[in-house]
Amino acid sequence: MTADYQALLQQVREYAKSELADVAQYFDSTEEFPQTQLDKFLELDIFRLLLNEEDQGDSLHAFMEIIRLVSKEFAAMASILLTQGTYAIWPLHRYGTKRQKDAYLEKLVSGEILGAFAKHEAQDEGDLNLMQTTAIETSSGWIINGEKETVSNVTQASLIFVVAKARKLNGDESIGLFLVETNQPGVEIGAPTEKMGIRALPVAPVVFKDVKVDKDAVLGGLLAGKEQVENIFTKIKLAIAMQALGISQGALEKGLHYASLNRNFGKRLIDIENTQLILAEAKAKTFSNCTMLEHVILKHADDPIQVAMAKLAASETASEVTEAIISVTGGYGYMRNNDIERFVRDAKVTSIYGGSSTSQKKLIAKPWLNNY
Repeated sequence: MTADYQALLQQVREYAKSELADVAQYFDSTEEFPQTQLDKFLELDIFRLLLNEEDQGDSLHAFMEIIRLVSKEFAAMASILLTQGTYAIWPLHRYGTKRQKDAYLEKLVSGEILGAFAKHEAQDEGDLNLMQTTAIETSSGWIINGEKETVSNVTQASLIFVVAKARKLNGDESIGLFLVETNQPGVEIGAPTEKMGIRALPVAPVVFKDVKVDKDAVLGGLLAGKEQVENIFTKIKLAIAMQALGISQGALEKGLHYASLNRNFGKRLIDIENTQLILAEAKAKTFSNCTMLEHVILKHADDPIQVAMAKLAASETASEVTEAIISVTGGYGYMRNNDIERFVRDAKVTSIYGGSSTSQKKLIAKPWLNNY
């Protein structure tokens, strides 16, 4: 990476250790939105990294590294950042028309407004063909109806990217992404959803009742939703994989610190051979996962199969490593007033959102159905 990117990462690293580590437990318990902490990242202008396409992927690499570094201390903050970056800014930058970019892109990058991505529904199982949300074309625009579940950042958002089945005036049907402002009549944001982990990330359902949008509300001006969703979710999964890696690394560091503390009775935990074996295995798994992700980011960041494998491996590693740290720290690790218990809960969420582990396995296996 360039010296500028390295300097930015060092700033993030220091801020995460000096500030985020101290407030993560508070926001986990209160589920408040960490606006002051988000403002720091806006000051660092991290989202502009996603607009740079001329540095052979270094800017994307730097953004993903920020997600990892923040996740080592405060995974929910990383979720807020990756939601704004990969669910809103990157899709608009990649696919938006000039008018759409002029209206929203700089506001999203600066944090003047937040964005959300509404895809998941109660019964769709990740399959766009099962989606019930519709967008019906009229002479003046589109009318959107439907219900979306678990929409990240939506309680704070001003703009929603809505995935819907579109029917044109001539009867043709397709999948489209529609830009919908949250103050539009007919947009109803529900109460925040209670979550096991990543608790400071606001998640809520959204109902669309006869929401009228203009003709140019279609992302990119084209009903190319299937391709757009696949490419967008490839970036989202990559960010979540880096989040999972950060959780693994953060839990391991905290577990090693606790195991190395001097005690007034008996041996330190790290002096016990079984502890050494457990932590060594956790270290090896984390290192292997880190190497895999580095390779995917630098060589295969646009490959949905490679990224699916990276997310599957990273999220499963995060769960395994955090559970291993819990087993080493014993009763201390299960107490709600320390970071380790939070890391276990946060790790489990990475295997669910952005596409479950089951859906990643199906995606990885899909080519075999045609080739063998």
